[in-house]
Order: sequence, then C-alpha cells, then structure tokens
Amino acid sequence: MHILFLLTVLCLAPATTLLANEPPAWNYEGDTGPAHWAELSPDYATCGTGKNQSPIDIEMKRNVVDAKLPGIKMNYTMLTPQQIINTGHSIEVDMRSGGEIELDGKTFTLKQFHFHSPSETLINGESFPMEIHFVHTSDDGELAVVSMLLMPGAPHPTVDKLWRSLPPEAGLAAELPSWVLKDLEIEKTEKDYFRYNGSLTTPPCTEGVRWIVLRTPVTVSKPQVEALQAVLGHANNRPVQPLHARKVMK
Repeated sequence: MHILFLLTVLCLAPATTLLANEPPAWNYEGDTGPAHWAELSPDYATCGTGKNQSPIDIEMKRNVVDAKLPGIKMNYTMLTPQQIINTGHSIEVDMRSGGEIELDGKTFTLKQFHFHSPSETLINGESFPMEIHFVHTSDDGELAVVSMLLMPGAPHPTVDKLWRSLPPEAGLAAELPSWVLKDLEIEKTEKDYFRYNGSLTTPPCTEGVRWIVLRTPVTVSKPQVEALQAVLGHANNRPVQPLHARKVMK
C-alpha cells in the first residue's frame, strides 16, 4: 500500500534500480520475507515490535465483541481510476478521483486498492482465495482500509474488466477507462462489518490504521485467482499477527 506522503508503504511506483534514498527491498519469501522484515531496516522495526499489527485471524468465539457499531456511509460514486500497475508485490489500481467513506466523524478518500492472494485476513482460521484492500486517507493523513474477502464462485465482474489490462510483469502499468469500475459504484450505509485497530500489512507496518472488514464475502472465479498468481509469481499474503490485547468489534 503506498502514497507519496505516506512514505513508500503503498508501492505506487516500483523502480528498476534502487536509489540511495529508497528503503531496502522486501518480499514475501526467503531472506527478505515477512519473518525478516523488521531486520531489513530500522524503519521497518515496527513489523517486529508492533502490538497492533495486521492482518489478523478474526475468531468469532474468541476475539469478537458486539459493540453495536454505527453504519459507515460509503459514497463510491463517480469512480475514476488512473492506472493499474504491477508493483511486484501486488496488482494495484490507483485512483484519480471518486470514492469516500465517513468514519469517526471524518471523511476518508479512496486512493488506491490492491489485491492479495490468498487472503491476508482469516475468518475462524479460514483463508480465502483473494482479498481486496481499499486504502483511504483523511485530510490529516490518517488511514482507513476496507477489506473485501472473495470466496470461490462466479467471476467477479470488476476483476474481469481489470484483468483485461493486467500488467504481466513488475513495473508495468496501463491506463484505465472509468467504466471498468462501474460495478463497484455504490451509495449506502454499510452496517455488516468487523472493525479493529491495525497496521499496514507491508513494510514499514505503520500502526494506527482503521481496519474495516466486510462480513459478507463476494465471489471470484478460479481462473481470475490463477491469473493474479501467475503475474505475481508468488503468494502475497503476510501471515496473521498476534492480537495481543485487542478486540475485534462488530
């Protein structure tokens, strides 16, 4: 996940050469995989020392409390994408405009969304074939991530349209017409969700991120999942992190 003023956490523009002011390379396997992120740079220390890390396993009988959460106003209208990019870590869609949620009296604007396969979030220990993270920022720089879990089934219509422009290699990008996101456009108050305090799931694993996990999965087809895995060449899910003293609210 990254936006310029949010350091490099959202991976908006992968580079072919490592510049002096760029952070150390990280990945999902081997010596630069999740188990070693905290060792790669002092800037990544929170990946190992943080107590509010994401993702997590949402266990309904152990860590979920009924907090009677208020509905979240979602105004996903006039969605205008900028590009789809293969960052090497994920497939990401950068937004030009459109998409807002109202949370805790603040407006958070959709900046990008990206894909993980298999899912990073687990429900009662269950993994899903795919997960989409919709990354939002407020005017004062705070982050809110809306997680959509995808279960096996019919093709996802938006994924189907996006995959027509799927960049086959890391560093490649393609411009997108606005119509590819039409199926994502909604204007509603979302009441069916889990909420917890978490972090970015990639280095530097910054905490203080509001996590919203939609409770009703949507479907994705096996070929759509396989297409994502093929262009990335590896799984891109960080293992679940200890919950510590946190509770998940619903």
